[in-house]
Amino acid sequence: MIQRGDFPYLQSFVINDAYAVRNMTVPVFRPGEPFKHLILTGRNGSGKTTVLRAIADVVRHDTSNVTLSAMTVAHAKDQIATGMQPQNVVAYYQQQVDTLGKATLNYSGNPNDAAHRLIQAKPQTIIAFFEATRQVQVQDVSTVTKETDLAATLTQNPTASATLFKQYLVNKKVFQVFEVMEGNEALAQQEAQFFTELEKLLADIFAYPALRLEFVRENFEFYIHLAKGRRVTFNQLSAGFSAFLSILTSLLLRVDLLRKELKDYRYNPFGFVFIDEPETHLHLEMQYQILPWLTRLFPNLQFIVATHSPAVASSIKNATVFDLSTGEAMGDEAAGSSYSELMLTHFGVKDEYSNVADAIIADINRIAALPNPGQARQEFLTLLEERGRYMSPGLRLEVEAQLIGLE
Repeated sequence: MIQRGDFPYLQSFVINDAYAVRNMTVPVFRPGEPFKHLILTGRNGSGKTTVLRAIADVVRHDTSNVTLSAMTVAHAKDQIATGMQPQNVVAYYQQQVDTLGKATLNYSGNPNDAAHRLIQAKPQTIIAFFEATRQVQVQDVSTVTKETDLAATLTQNPTASATLFKQYLVNKKVFQVFEVMEGNEALAQQEAQFFTELEKLLADIFAYPALRLEFVRENFEFYIHLAKGRRVTFNQLSAGFSAFLSILTSLLLRVDLLRKELKDYRYNPFGFVFIDEPETHLHLEMQYQILPWLTRLFPNLQFIVATHSPAVASSIKNATVFDLSTGEAMGDEAAGSSYSELMLTHFGVKDEYSNVADAIIADINRIAALPNPGQARQEFLTLLEERGRYMSPGLRLEVEAQLIGLE
């Protein structure tokens, strides 16, 4: 079984040409250090999504081919340059250049055998990409299916895993009963443990310790029992919970299938998870919790995300925050930064105040500079009367302090 020190994590990469970004080196972690996650930030139009897709395309190639994408691109360019290839062949090579040439990736460990290690690790690896629009409709279930059929479907279409989550849960419930009937107590216990851990996880997410997950066999439905007797299905969740659970359930399902295939229920898979805007539909508290939840549940997966949220950017310690607008990187200090500081340094906001507050502050500074104390006092009083209701306690205190100084 592969060990963490042997897995080739993304250590750094060069953005060759991703429209808004060119010839930019992005460090993730230093050689010899434990792997870190990567959080891409930047102003709108800085190319976060384009870069995220470019990295994902290269990783998919590198985990499926005996040569890394850089060699594939170099070969394709050479073939195009000969001028002797038929048009359809040139188009094929050009597509490789366009898709794989946007970024050059460097993996941890010996670079000379990175391709070999990626190929070796693939059967034990998870690679997933989650789009910014993630609200998912979980498919209804009418019968039990063969687990081999479900696994085959997911192999052909990994993005369908979240929609098939209820089918997978139904299968596990039914198989759990069969295992008990056939005397396979160890396997039955594994299935029961899965549901126990899922229930605890949902209780944590919904901040309701007494949460209960109920299976109603008559209609193959799962109900989440919440506070005050409220009961919902996976398809009745809010957009925020649905967006988050689309990521969570997809990874849970794929990890559980891989553990079964490897016959190791404690195995934590290695791999790469790409998430575009993990904050989609989430209120601020969940924005701050989503990456800690995911990195705790899947400790060997490297998460690479693009975000507009300072809450996401400061939510975990073992991550590099890279600003595509400025080319600047932050390490663990990002976890100790305030939201306002990150908004100023990594999200293109000119200051930490609203436009209304900025206008009030400008007026305070203008009035304070007036040479006539009587005029200044009257204008401060007028400012309080006309716009006092828009002032925070701090701004109001500033105006009152100015008035006391004038007296």
